Amino acid sequence: MKEIIYNYDNLTNKDINNTIKRAKALIVNSNNEILFGYADKTYQFVGGHVEKNETDEECLSREIKEESGIDLTFDKLTPFLVIKYYNKNYPEEGTNTITINSYYIVNSDLKPNLDNRHLTDYETKWGYELKYLDKNIALKELEKGLLTAKKKNPVLDTMEAVKEFINISGDDSKREEWQ
Repeated sequence: MKEIIYNYDNLTNKDINNTIKRAKALIVNSNNEILFGYADKTYQFVGGHVEKNETDEECLSREIKEESGIDLTFDKLTPFLVIKYYNKNYPEEGTNTITINSYYIVNSDLKPNLDNRHLTDYETKWGYELKYLDKNIALKELEKGLLTAKKKNPVLDTMEAVKEFINISGDDSKREEWQ
């Protein structure tokens, strides 16, 4: 597993008094295409915030169903990439937060069931749709989206995850870790 840490404020774990966790799924079909959510001219992986007392696996099951209508359950997944952000005074003064974004590979040829989705108001407002992209085309599309993205870090993190997926999907010894 690869881990990337951003800590521009030089915080230690003792300084942290708030944790935000997100779980993201690279849903990959047998054609090596990755399922992306697309809204507001930005590609993102299916997934989201891990709720209190929820495991990453439970979060992914819930988010995949909400965003794609696909019912999947997981026993034990291992992330292939974790990106951590240490932020001083975020989201408010006096709160030091670590944000942990965990990325998982989910192999599935199940088709999205658009009638079974439950999108947020934001997703509905910005025209959330699902698109499969070839893993090599995905990087080019993400680079285009970076030019107009309101928030750059989520796009950069998504690009990092696709690069790592391309790296490990071409290495048979690493592939066993996520299949």
